[in-house]
Amino acid sequence: MGGAESVPAPDLRVKRAMAIAKMDMKDVGKFWKKFRKLDKEMRGNIDVEDFYEAIEEQRSIYGDGIFELLDITHAGSISFGEFLQSIIVMCLFEHEEVMKFCFYVFDKDKNGYVEKEELDTMLNVFHHVGNGEKLKGNPKKAHSTLKFAEGAKVEFDEVKAIAERFPSLWYPAFRIQNNTMIAYMGEKWWSKKKQHLQDVKDLKAKRKREKELEEDAKFERLRQRKIRKKMGMIKYYMCPWNRKAYDKMFPRRLKEQDHGLSAEELAELRRKAREEAKRLEEMMIKNPETAEWRNYLKSKERRYKVKVAKEKMEEEGAVAKSRPKTMASDRMARLERRREKHIQVKIQKKL
Repeated sequence: MGGAESVPAPDLRVKRAMAIAKMDMKDVGKFWKKFRKLDKEMRGNIDVEDFYEAIEEQRSIYGDGIFELLDITHAGSISFGEFLQSIIVMCLFEHEEVMKFCFYVFDKDKNGYVEKEELDTMLNVFHHVGNGEKLKGNPKKAHSTLKFAEGAKVEFDEVKAIAERFPSLWYPAFRIQNNTMIAYMGEKWWSKKKQHLQDVKDLKAKRKREKELEEDAKFERLRQRKIRKKMGMIKYYMCPWNRKAYDKMFPRRLKEQDHGLSAEELAELRRKAREEAKRLEEMMIKNPETAEWRNYLKSKERRYKVKVAKEKMEEEGAVAKSRPKTMASDRMARLERRREKHIQVKIQKKL
């Protein structure tokens, strides 16, 4: 495996990173080489400061947030598994995920919003502004336009809108990610990796959708079979408009994407559908079809057949047009012509 020959047996964190990025041991070996260069004393751990130095960034609570996100408890140094997992997760963040990560780091109470003071701290950390110092240049101008009341609670959507309006304020957050990609494997490698992962995701979504459509079709065939059995073959095919009456007894397949309901709401809806189906079944048992009702249905079906046959004949032009009525004088004239013709035939026979 080339450079991967000296790679130690993957621990749980390495396996997780491999699963996230769909990597093999050959790729892990390349990261191992980078790690060994930083692990100069061959301890199996590297100092966090060396980790930051490799990506040419100053250590900050924002950068350390990746360790908090991955439950990495370190005492100033990290193992190869922690090193690999941190890089993989940080570099695979999409644009909005970087924003969410920022929000996660500075939302100290994890209550879904940041206060004005926490937002100011976020920007100071991004731009390495120390105590008693202030933002400079474009970030300072952009920050001056932000008007929040003291104690205001800023939610993620508002922070996202600010970042889109003033990209210079949030540029350092994306710079850390970009520098990490450059230091490890290169931007081109990460671009291909993201595209590959997206293709895999799209393929899974496509297969899932195809499976759902297949299950929907199968469920509908079974449902129609039950309705056909309940209605009877003749009634099912000759009176298709009556099938809707059985939708409550045999409810259609429910889909979360069609209804936009939560799991609890869907469960409640299915429970009500089952209760309604049970109620209709009990009514059918208590009130069975009588002979008179069956005779009525048969006569209705016969009338329907006659109607359909007549319409079909009219469409094909098979129904003869009614003849126009003739006057009495016309009928007498035809009768006289027939008599004259008959007398002429008799005369000719005698001659």
